[in-house]
Amino acid sequence: MVTSDILKTLREKHNLTQEELAERVLVTRQAVSRWETGETQPNTETLKLLSREYSVSINTLLGSPRQLFCQCCGMPLSEDENISREPDGFFNEDYCKWCYSDGKYASGFGLLHLN
Repeated sequence: MVTSDILKTLREKHNLTQEELAERVLVTRQAVSRWETGETQPNTETLKLLSREYSVSINTLLGSPRQLFCQCCGMPLSEDENISREPDGFFNEDYCKWCYSDGKYASGFGLLHLN
């Protein structure tokens, strides 16, 4: 699935109009429309806001163009619910939730979840 389709599907799944989404991520309704038609893509900061708004990783928003792995234990991060989060709620796509959570590394760096 391409980014434009993903963004439209997520917006509709969350029962938001283009105007409502635009207000939440601090852009114009026209910007949302251009994303959904594939004319443009959100910038990095807006992708972060969309990621938090929809509770999905940026990798997911972009159509999973790369396979993510935890930089600590090597676990594949194919499911968003296994990706760590920062204290502000943003995803940290470098680590699994067992190795890094709420801005802190776990003691033992999460290696116990592999056993």
